[in-house]
Amino acid sequence: MILATEELLRQIAGLRVIIVGDLMLDRYISGRVRRISPEAPVPIVEVDRTFERPGGAANVAANVRRLGAATTIIGRIGVDPDGERLRAVLEGIGLDCGRLVTSANLPTTVKTRVVAQGQQIVRVDREVTDWLDTAQVELILARFSASLPADVVILSDYAKGVLSRTICAEVIRRCREDGKPVIVDPKGPDYSRYTGATAITPNQLEAAQALGIPEFTTASLLDAQRFFFDQLGLEAAIITQGEHGMTLLQPGTAPLSFPASSRDVADVTGAGDTVASVFAVSVAAGLSFAEAARLANAAAGLAVRKAGAVAISPEELSEIFPSRPITRNRRVRSCADCSGSFGKSDSR
Repeated sequence: MILATEELLRQIAGLRVIIVGDLMLDRYISGRVRRISPEAPVPIVEVDRTFERPGGAANVAANVRRLGAATTIIGRIGVDPDGERLRAVLEGIGLDCGRLVTSANLPTTVKTRVVAQGQQIVRVDREVTDWLDTAQVELILARFSASLPADVVILSDYAKGVLSRTICAEVIRRCREDGKPVIVDPKGPDYSRYTGATAITPNQLEAAQALGIPEFTTASLLDAQRFFFDQLGLEAAIITQGEHGMTLLQPGTAPLSFPASSRDVADVTGAGDTVASVFAVSVAAGLSFAEAARLANAAAGLAVRKAGAVAISPEELSEIFPSRPITRNRRVRSCADCSGSFGKSDSR
């Protein structure tokens, strides 16, 4: 079956997507440097403006929402002014914050970047990475259950304490029962939490950490395939490789490489979020893993041309992927139909 890009965007607009993960507020202080401080050998930034954007799982949700899908975001914010600001930023782009969990003992994660003449000078992080307590875990899972059904779920892990083993296992279990894909943007060395998900999108540093090796190279691909497919039971893995593009791994097939689609890099912030969100909605809309990865790679090329974490619009996707015939797969099947291999369509 052939699916043109315009029809794909219509399919995406009809999707219901749930994002569960670590929410952040990205704050930017932008200005100019014209002199060095007399107090220390550091530049003085004359501030022109300060602005804020959603970060982490919140940026994934912003990407999905911008593409037109019905988007539910589930995560934690603190009981603090930054939490209220993040809520306002999300509501300002049309996201419902009714599923957010507040925590009085953990602050909202904030990444403050000081930028001058387009160059990031320093980043200041305010965060506590403790795991959620039992009551908060139960509340996250209750709000996830109340948000179902969904066409795809994205687990956006930034190692800030939301995506515990309990939460990941329950989300993946429910999606397996419903025959719906789970796409994971991972963090940290313990990937066993993601066992049974559909696909995973680590960068090459994250993949190296998961494999316990100092550096991810072409020689690592065979080990990666064994790890992702034999040990974790996944169906696909995308390894993002910065200026070298990305590589798609699938069981029983040769790795498929996609060269970077942009050499004009302004800022890599949020590029991984773009890959996870575009890949997820494309798979949910029925694209093969290869076509979904191709589209995600093109979208990431757009994202890195812009300053800060930004959401790609449907119009931008149409411009870089204009009316190109796309092979469409059948929707994922239920767990009962796939003999234990979660979400596997006939042609994958």
